[in-house]
Amino acid sequence: MALATKIILYLTLIAFFFGQLIRPTIFGVTLPLFDIFIVLLAIANFFNQNTKENNHYILIFIFIAIISWLINPLKLSNSLTSIFYLLRIISLLSFFVYPLNIDKNSEKFFHIILFTFTFFGLLQYFFYPDLTTFSSLNWDPHLYRLVGTLLDPTFTALILLLFLIKLYFSSANYLYLIFVYISLALTYSRSSLLAFFVVFSYISITTKKITLFLSTTLLIILTVILLPRMPGEGTKLERTSSIKAKIVNYQQGVNLWQQSPLIGLGYNRLPSLQSNSQSHSKSGFDGSLLTIAVCTGLVGLVFFILSFTNSLKNSSLYWQSLLLTVFVHSLFANSLLYPWILFYLALEFKYQKLSPPVS
Repeated sequence: MALATKIILYLTLIAFFFGQLIRPTIFGVTLPLFDIFIVLLAIANFFNQNTKENNHYILIFIFIAIISWLINPLKLSNSLTSIFYLLRIISLLSFFVYPLNIDKNSEKFFHIILFTFTFFGLLQYFFYPDLTTFSSLNWDPHLYRLVGTLLDPTFTALILLLFLIKLYFSSANYLYLIFVYISLALTYSRSSLLAFFVVFSYISITTKKITLFLSTTLLIILTVILLPRMPGEGTKLERTSSIKAKIVNYQQGVNLWQQSPLIGLGYNRLPSLQSNSQSHSKSGFDGSLLTIAVCTGLVGLVFFILSFTNSLKNSSLYWQSLLLTVFVHSLFANSLLYPWILFYLALEFKYQKLSPPVS
């Protein structure tokens, strides 16, 4: 079983790279190939465990999510889609209850995947910068932004930022850091740049490295000044249209949450409850905590927060940095529930209380 788990792990890492590019249809529901391997990996990992579970809060949250889903019935077709969402979040959270066994070879392979992910993003930016035609497939029409295989600059930027933090703690070559940071900057993701500034400021304060704070601040200023201003609203860091859209998005979320504030409307029935449900962005709001509150109510939100704050006890600076990054980012996007981000955290969970990763 251990061999089967390792094989599925490697296949999942490959699917991680392909992002949204491969989307098979199962029982009438179209979903990324990555989602399928996540569920298979969770099942294999569960039967390959020899240790007891180590996070009661996550188990309670999963229980609440299931109960919330059961007491909020919808028509069969929509229920089938939400079942896949529910199964996916259970699978992803299970990795924090029964951690994955990531050996050195798996770690190196993940590094290769991340570098390939970064390189492909740059190729897309320089050779296929116009994705406005993708609007016909219900994707956002991005122009002159690095979106990578996820077809989304915001989440691609967050993965690049997490990779940058990993390289920093690994004392990687500065050329690698520059390579990844340039890719991050070309996403024009303001939430990711803000998270970058916050997390490296936190690291500098914790380690008492004032030069790190000064260099971080200077780098952000230079990025804002030097980033190319290409055609399209998305390349304007001072754009306000997206800010207004997020305010409206938050208002919609609060209105839905008020319908069932304690137990929520069911995880994850949002595509059926929101207008324009064909859009790929309608499975969550522009804030993970709001999404969780709408889906599982205040009860679910409390235990979800406890799940991750509990992991901060006596944790390494590296793990604190990862969680801080995702939390800051999740105030502006549904980052905490995004499958690629949760899986990334699951892969790094072994460093929660250990020394920083070594490349």
